Amino acid sequence: MRVPRPSDLRRFCVVDGWERVADSPGRRVSKHEVWTKRLPDGRALRTAIPTGRGSYGVPLFARLLNSQLHVTATQFWRAVDQGEPPQRPGVQSPRPQGTPLPFALAERLLAAGLPQSELAGLSEADAERRMEELEGRQ
Repeated sequence: MRVPRPSDLRRFCVVDGWERVADSPGRRVSKHEVWTKRLPDGRALRTAIPTGRGSYGVPLFARLLNSQLHVTATQFWRAVDQGEPPQRPGVQSPRPQGTPLPFALAERLLAAGLPQSELAGLSEADAERRMEELEGRQ
């Protein structure tokens, strides 16, 4: 298995749209560069790249791919060699589409007994009508 050097991992992060985290104010961190990436589903990925010139061992590289980068070796090398960002299948945003309800209205609906599962997809006008119905029952 081909193993990367720190410069390969740095190239992967740039191609895949990762951001380098700044060092702590007043403190210089010279052993590692820390990079982060926010996925569409809200997860945050994080990796540290050593500033040395060595290479990773096969077990460490395999663990890095699975637990930090969330890509396959093929996707990693395609990004490094060809500049093609990896596609992470099945990553969908959990946030519902549309305009969210005002918090106060959602809170009133829940307090009046509307199940949380019924809030999703309600327009503000529908939520107001539902609130009137629930208040009329009490």
